[in-house]
Amino acid sequence: MDLREGSEESMWKQLIEGLPGTTEEVGAAIRNTLMAAGHLHLRYPMSMESYEGIACRLGTIVLRSDVKVDLDRAHRQEQVRNIRGRGGIYSPSPLDLHADPNADLVSWYCVEQEETGGPMLMVDMGNLEEHFSAEELAILCKVELWSPARKSEAEPEILTPTPMLSRKNGRYKLFYASWLLRESYDNDAAIALEKFARLLKHMEETQLITLPIKKHDTVFIDNGRMLHGRGALPETSKRHLVRFYLRAA
Repeated sequence: MDLREGSEESMWKQLIEGLPGTTEEVGAAIRNTLMAAGHLHLRYPMSMESYEGIACRLGTIVLRSDVKVDLDRAHRQEQVRNIRGRGGIYSPSPLDLHADPNADLVSWYCVEQEETGGPMLMVDMGNLEEHFSAEELAILCKVELWSPARKSEAEPEILTPTPMLSRKNGRYKLFYASWLLRESYDNDAAIALEKFARLLKHMEETQLITLPIKKHDTVFIDNGRMLHGRGALPETSKRHLVRFYLRAA
């Protein structure tokens, strides 16, 4: 959801200008928006301090990352990976649509941006029940992907088997990245995964959300519902986002 014009922009402007006294109110408004739409692109500029204060109201910040092209860091990151050859936050290579590991919510604050943009790309996968039978959903709940984590950039990556689909508070939560699929699955899982891949391709072709992020914009997403990515960036890109992984409050 892009809140920019009319009464919606006025509401967010009033909330943000009232910080820090209204930080709780802003957090509640963002939670309600994420429940309804899965994402929020807030184009009213705010400070980094206000952004972090709001993020803390949404949940516990479990990881802070600087998302920017850095070829040296990209090379070092690749050396400690168990699954190599995939994109990353320091690489200029494109990132296909995916969910991030170990986060309920993901948010970004744009510190710097290119003149021509560098949009964020998303699809809303919050309606899987409309495309899959109960039996197919049960199969996808048993499909496991590798979830990567490490304690520091210098330490080897640890891969943990994680369900592609889980159910929480009456809603399905999706974890997916094509490069984290395991090498093989049984026949039922393979058929369900093939159907999911077709659906994702169709959604990307027909319902892709493009967010042209500008300096001091913020974006918040439900990481169990929205898949996100971006196109390739130049190696000299100055695009710099601060990303938070959040465990929901």
